[in-house]
Amino acid sequence: MAGHNEAVTTSAPHAVGKRALGLAGPVMLLVGIVGVVVALSMTNRASQADLAVTGNPAIEGLIPERNAEVLRQTEIGIDLAPGYEAELVIDGVPIPVDEMNILRDVENPNASSSARGSFGTSLNRFTFQPLKGRAIEELLGDRHCVIAYFWPLSDREARQAERWCFYAS
Repeated sequence: MAGHNEAVTTSAPHAVGKRALGLAGPVMLLVGIVGVVVALSMTNRASQADLAVTGNPAIEGLIPERNAEVLRQTEIGIDLAPGYEAELVIDGVPIPVDEMNILRDVENPNASSSARGSFGTSLNRFTFQPLKGRAIEELLGDRHCVIAYFWPLSDREARQAERWCFYAS
């Protein structure tokens, strides 16, 4: 009997180990599949969010990006190709030109801080930062939407608009 019990004792853990190894493969496969699905979902969401921007050669970037979560005092604006002018409307509030930061020359940012700036490089960024005493003093913790109106300097009638939203916390 003692020999029989020893055989059972040594084979029971071995059988459990085989079962665990047998489950490890399918579990790892399932984890891998879930990971791929999550990654594809995130990539697809980012591609859809950037579709409008990449489809317009005048727009080089949105600040902040579509659906981003940002702090309450973050900069808001649009980065355009050289040769464009822009206006911003944030949550229905038109932003005065004298409250916008317009950066057109990286090498000489002081010269480009005026409303008209100068074209020294390919940078052409129009931003607004909420501060006390400005059109918008602070972004409350919620969803905020921007409309950037932009046009070629040579043709104001060719005005276009880009709309996007983000979240402040």
